[in-house]
Amino acid sequence: MEVKKDENSFLENMKQDIDQITKEETEILKKRISSHPLYEFLLQSHLSCLKVCSGDFDLPEIMSMADYLDLTKLSPNSDSSLEATSSELDEFMEAYCSTLGELKVAMEKPLIEAHRFVDEVHTQLNDIVLSSPPP
Repeated sequence: MEVKKDENSFLENMKQDIDQITKEETEILKKRISSHPLYEFLLQSHLSCLKVCSGDFDLPEIMSMADYLDLTKLSPNSDSSLEATSSELDEFMEAYCSTLGELKVAMEKPLIEAHRFVDEVHTQLNDIVLSSPPP
C-alpha cells in the first residue's frame, strides 16, 4: 500500500517538474519570437487579417488591438541572448508572415467581388431610374 503511495507521489513530482520545464521553455520561446526581426511584420499581417474579417477597418476593437500591439513591443534593452537567429525560427516566421499575407488576399477576394457586384447593380438601378420617364 505504501509503495503505491510513494509511486503516486513520485509521479506527481515528475509531472510538476515537466510542467515547470515546459512553462520555462514556453516563456523562452515567446521571448525569442517577440525579439525576432519579423515579429512586428507578423503582428501587422495578423492585424490586417483581422481588419479584413471585420469588414470595417476602423472598428474600435481593431484600433485598440493595434494600440495594444504597439505597447507590447519589446524595449530596446531586451536580453540580446534571447534574440532569435536560428534558421528554424527564421523559416517559421517567414512562412507564417507569408501565410498570413495569402490568407488576407484570400479573404479579400470574395469581399471585393461582392463590392463590385453591388456597384454594378447600383449603376444598373440608377440607369433604369434615370432613363424611365417621370410618371
